[in-house]
Amino acid sequence: GFIETDRQMKTNVENIFAIGDVVGQPMLAHKAVHEAKVAAEVICGEKSGFDVLTIPSVAYTDPEVAWTGKTEKELKEEGVDFNKGVFPWAASGRSLSIGRSEGVSKALFDSKSGKILGMGICGTNAGDLISEASLAIEMGCDMSDIALTIHAHPTLSETTAFAAEMAEGTITDLMPPRKRK
Repeated sequence: GFIETDRQMKTNVENIFAIGDVVGQPMLAHKAVHEAKVAAEVICGEKSGFDVLTIPSVAYTDPEVAWTGKTEKELKEEGVDFNKGVFPWAASGRSLSIGRSEGVSKALFDSKSGKILGMGICGTNAGDLISEASLAIEMGCDMSDIALTIHAHPTLSETTAFAAEMAEGTITDLMPPRKRK
């Protein structure tokens, strides 16, 4: 089994903290490093906490697959009403210029608040792109926050904003799908 901890990496034994693989999934080095920072900050008396939703995950395949936050399947199982924006990389100038147009960026937003709930990216360097979505989840950003963030053009990172624009229905780089009534 795993060692149970709270958001501050404290165990049920006073002054004992646990981080990394011993506290459970996902077993990722970058998660363990972040948990260690949280534990150290708490030990030093700082206010700190850890949210598993902001852990980015990457499958280092070709193309790469990266995700953070909730998945579409999880949101459906939880009965969450959400919007999604899907931007095909075949419409990205950067992906076309590097000959890697097989990707897609998908962002999931709460239907009422518009807050980002999760993101998935499949495409070259997806692992380098997913952290923006983790930050957006951490900061409580909504689809407008992401859509209105200026991204350099042409870049793969702008596909994050384009996915938000697809969800919002404000995209100008691609015809948005018709809204169902």
